[in-house]
Amino acid sequence: MGLRTIVVVALAAALGWLVFRAVLTRRVPWITLGIVLVLLVPLFVTERQWISTEQRLASVSRTEAQNVLGIHCQRLGETLTYAGADLGHVQFDADGFPTGPAVLSYDTCRGLAAYLGMSSRERDSAPEDVLVAVHVLAHETGHLTGLVSEAEAECWAVQHDARTAVLLGATPAQGQALAVRYWREVYPRMPEAYRTDQCAENARLDRSKNDGVWP
Repeated sequence: MGLRTIVVVALAAALGWLVFRAVLTRRVPWITLGIVLVLLVPLFVTERQWISTEQRLASVSRTEAQNVLGIHCQRLGETLTYAGADLGHVQFDADGFPTGPAVLSYDTCRGLAAYLGMSSRERDSAPEDVLVAVHVLAHETGHLTGLVSEAEAECWAVQHDARTAVLLGATPAQGQALAVRYWREVYPRMPEAYRTDQCAENARLDRSKNDGVWP
């Protein structure tokens, strides 16, 4: 449960207590009640939006990994206690099976939310951080299919970026353009652990050899 969710629950509990107390004492603490409502309403609306986004992202992942355990978007408060710098991660058990939802960083989920809200024209020139966010969703979905290796998950994602973008609302042409941009502009800059010479057209990790399409 994220920090924002905890705050929303706590404020809702405080609101319930104030109403209950008002019924018992027949005295309404209007000022306190107003402060709680002012804090609660925007937090509740924002949390509801995050939950809706998580559900949409999970439905995208499930098109490739049927047993997806969900997508969790870090809330802003979670970034203060998270020691890692990953844009997303999946935990595996000792046998190499995913043990929980894919966790996407706050910035990744903001980028994905931005992509979901873009017009068709805006998607034609999406900024790099948004492009990367779409790719991170594909990458973590690759992990959710059972790929433990970062290089293999990265190569899987390179070949699924276009489909992921389409499932997020892009046209097929926009999806393919996004995939090509990532392959040409971002993939070469990735750390060595994420790259392999087997990630190339007709190489071992090409999932559709001899079709003339790459990525």
